Amino acid sequence: MFLKLDEIARKLDQIFLPLEQEGMSGMRLLPQKDLKATVQALKNAQETLGVSFPAKFTKLLSKFELGNFEICNVSFGSRGDYASELVRLNSVDEFGGKWWHGEARPANLIVFAVGDPWIFLLDCASGAVYAWLLEDKKLCSRRVASDFEKFFIALASTYIARLNDEALPSAKQILNFVQADDTALPFWQEMAQI
Repeated sequence: MFLKLDEIARKLDQIFLPLEQEGMSGMRLLPQKDLKATVQALKNAQETLGVSFPAKFTKLLSKFELGNFEICNVSFGSRGDYASELVRLNSVDEFGGKWWHGEARPANLIVFAVGDPWIFLLDCASGAVYAWLLEDKKLCSRRVASDFEKFFIALASTYIARLNDEALPSAKQILNFVQADDTALPFWQEMAQI
């Protein structure tokens, strides 16, 4: 029901590789080409952002390139270099724009992906993943997974099952897998429908 990371990559290849000949890209989970450069880029991003990425986050980023990856309406990156994308998403832009309120970005929180209408936050201290809507009163009121790897696997497995007309895991099965409570239920129900 919930696939391993290598199975996710293989199944996404089966589905989307034929579409790349038609110019559609960014839907396959591609392996890292240069592990040494990736490790250094992630280290630099952590220093710039003043955080230490959780082990499960760096493990997946060391294995797969998310710099041009989108799945289930969740865009991890669009510029090719995910470490730079993380820094860009979590810095004040040239117009003074930022995702947080107040002067300083909340300690240990980073945006790691965006979607419509969701913004995805990673708590670098606990490893938990939050789905946030701009109108939410609290940043971390909707914890959708206990860690990044579980979030990624649940999202991808559900999406692949839907694309292949296979049985989808129930919302309760997803909540158990990602170790989230009922506040995450509407989010996972929406992701299963996208």
